[in-house]
Amino acid sequence: MKRHPVLIPLSHEHRQALFAAQIIKYGISRYKGAPTTTQEKLAYIQSFHQEQLGTHFQFEEEVLFPLVRGRDDIIDRLLTELAEEHALIIAHMNTLDQGDDCEQKLDRLGHALEAHIRKEERQFFERLQAVLGDEGLMKLKPHVESYQVMDRMCRTELSRTAPSETPTPN
Repeated sequence: MKRHPVLIPLSHEHRQALFAAQIIKYGISRYKGAPTTTQEKLAYIQSFHQEQLGTHFQFEEEVLFPLVRGRDDIIDRLLTELAEEHALIIAHMNTLDQGDDCEQKLDRLGHALEAHIRKEERQFFERLQAVLGDEGLMKLKPHVESYQVMDRMCRTELSRTAPSETPTPN
């Protein structure tokens, strides 16, 4: 199913998160300019979490999820699962600096992040579109637009203090 225009900005962020997941997973082909050492991958995913992933999760849990809860049993089940996955991903993030097995932790985090994003795109967003329809999704538009404005402002502020380069595929 084609993605509804209201959800496209979130899908774009999901694509960036999938890219980050690929970068940190073990044994994945490298991208030009991408981090290659464990410490570079660690710094990359920590920066990505601070600059984007954390605010994305926060928007979903504090704004999007409450707006769509109670509309459909399947959506409600997915909301519970997605919130649990957010917590799991954050828990993975919080253990990265602990112990000697950072490469394995990065790999587990990459796989967890990828599976989570694919569930949001393939199950949650598909179900939202089917249940809410155009009229219901358009009611989400001001909330998504507000999030985009705030997110851009935060990223602009972060980029002033710590510029980072985005790797590109070979």
